Amino acid sequence: MVRTIRATILATVLIFVAGRAGAQITFPGASPISAGNVTLVIKPETMDFTGGVTSTVDKNIISYGASPNLAFILQNNSFVSNSATVTEAGRSRQVVANGFGDTVLESRYTIFQQDGPGSTFRIAPYAGVVMPTGMDNTNSAMPRGGQPGTGAWATRDAITMSYQTLDWAAAAEAGYQANTTAAGYQFGNTVFADAAVRYRLWPLNLGSEVPAEVYGLLESNFTSAAANRNAGQINRNTGGQLLLVDPGFIYTTRTYSVTLMAFLPAFEQVHGNGSAYNYGFLAAFRYSLFTPHHW
Repeated sequence: MVRTIRATILATVLIFVAGRAGAQITFPGASPISAGNVTLVIKPETMDFTGGVTSTVDKNIISYGASPNLAFILQNNSFVSNSATVTEAGRSRQVVANGFGDTVLESRYTIFQQDGPGSTFRIAPYAGVVMPTGMDNTNSAMPRGGQPGTGAWATRDAITMSYQTLDWAAAAEAGYQANTTAAGYQFGNTVFADAAVRYRLWPLNLGSEVPAEVYGLLESNFTSAAANRNAGQINRNTGGQLLLVDPGFIYTTRTYSVTLMAFLPAFEQVHGNGSAYNYGFLAAFRYSLFTPHHW
């Protein structure tokens, strides 16, 4: 009886610390979301590619715990700025496409959970839909793949796993995105796999009067994308495989956290003359609150 009560207390403390510490940054579908927990993440990031290609994206993410097992995650690219070098008639020039990006809605349900003294393990699949809310023709000189929005619907399904203690946590997901065709253009379907681990660096010991915490964070993101198709013809300069390693730090308080992270390519296989990934950076601000409106 005493052991059961102690485990329940530790599990409750763990839920509080989980909300405080935030979660992995690059794949919010595996984030810990308790019932009534609402989080807002503002996440600007910039990426640099070979061939004079750059991309800056302002991502907004809203998560809501509808019940102890059911959660909804809404991701939106509120602003996208893509720049590329385009060659026409033997002349090269820089073109830019700015505008509103696409929106992703995911619903996740926990199918297995095991709580222990100061730890919890969860398995939760999710199903998502990519909605073409973005602008897919802001600059006619920019190729279709460089527009802020895809213009097409897509499904995004994955299985997530997470393990959390009072000192460290790990999470992973693996899934598949199937893209439809719009205006004769189809982005290649994608297999993706992500992993993350974070460890509390400061303070060394938790206490009742700890105002803030600092975590070290290491994530990885793997994608394997098929080539894009235009009017049924394969674009052999698109698609390929990419593995990113993302080191970073999280500063967190009871209600908000700030994250700084870098994207470093560890493995890359580019098809044809496609642009290779050079590096990237992001800064994320996360605000968390609780509401009694849940099941």
